[in-house]
Parts: sequence; C-alpha cells; structure tokens
Amino acid sequence: MLKDHTVSKRIITTTELRRNFNVVVRRIHQKHEHTVIESKGAPVAVILSVEEYEKLVSRQNAKAAFRDISRNLGKEVERLGLTEEELLADLEKTKRRVFEEQYGKISQI
Repeated sequence: MLKDHTVSKRIITTTELRRNFNVVVRRIHQKHEHTVIESKGAPVAVILSVEEYEKLVSRQNAKAAFRDISRNLGKEVERLGLTEEELLADLEKTKRRVFEEQYGKISQI
C-alpha cells in the first residue's frame, strides 16, 4: 500500500538537471518532490518519484473503470427500458437490502 507523503514542487533548469542528475534523482526519491524542468524559462517536463507516478496511474485507471461501469450501466438501463425514477427506486431498494444484510434491520420508532 502506498504511504501518504506531503509532496513539494521544485523547479530546476535543464542545465541544473544535467549537472546534478544524481543529486536531483536522490532528492526526488527521498523528499517525494515533483520536479519541474524548465528550458529557457518555460516548463518542459516533470520528474516525480515512482510512488507518486503509481498513485497518478492508479487514479487514472480508477477513473477509466468508473467511466466504463457508468457507460455499461446506462446501456443496460436503456436496454431494460427503465425510467430514471424506476432506476433510482431500484437502487434505493438495493441499498436498503445491502444495508440490512450488513447491519440488520433498523427498528422504526
């Protein structure tokens, strides 16, 4: 599991990167910095730790999976000919059933 670290951003030039590559890489790894590389005063690249990269990729994969699930749900709702109201009512029933399976019935006062 990935640890949460406070991430700072550092800006360096391509010349500084070329001269101090090992130091820059070590610092990125140890301090979990996002390092922006500038050339002629304009940002051209970013270097980040593998840990930060994996977090970024994981978020992108989760978003893509959510989009796929949403799209497939929409297609299934259309195929079944459900209205939005019917879908929401069915989701509410399912939510209650799952809650009761997990926690038992709530007594009404």
